[in-house]
Amino acid sequence: MKTVILPWLLTVVLLAGAWALVKITLPVGSAQEPFVTAAELGEEAFARNFAVTVTEVHAARTVIDSEGWSAEGTWLVVDLEAAAQVKQEGTSLRVATLTIGERTFSATDRGATFYREGLVTGVPRSGSLAFEIPDDVLGEHATLRLGATGNPVLDGVIEMRIDLAALPVDSEVTLQENGWAR
Repeated sequence: MKTVILPWLLTVVLLAGAWALVKITLPVGSAQEPFVTAAELGEEAFARNFAVTVTEVHAARTVIDSEGWSAEGTWLVVDLEAAAQVKQEGTSLRVATLTIGERTFSATDRGATFYREGLVTGVPRSGSLAFEIPDDVLGEHATLRLGATGNPVLDGVIEMRIDLAALPVDSEVTLQENGWAR
């Protein structure tokens, strides 16, 4: 009887151990994931080499910049202040994405926006990011992701959750002029 039960019992124990190992093992590539810092509206958030404060979030049908450029559509405008923390050389806001569901949108580089704007060590600069989004996502939640390097692998990124349904849709929003924060 021992010779019949012992192999089955050992098999069950090994299968349970394998199942537990699969459950606790990190996914492939997770060792290369960026270090994420959660941000809240109006609060300063820090990543490895930069700090960001999101000051306002707007939804709009038209965006206008200080140089006269404008565009119609459905836009999410994020006003922010950002500064480098350690090294100024080569530090700029190079990652600016908005994820809604399974879709990811990059900040527009049209007009005078803060996208790819150089950051100064310890001295915040301000401006706006603009994301052109489909009209059908205004009732959903979004995740804003900001990073100071083009490749956020093993770097720090700042993420902020945005409830798009809670935002009133303005007919027109003017992008902040890029400059020194007040």
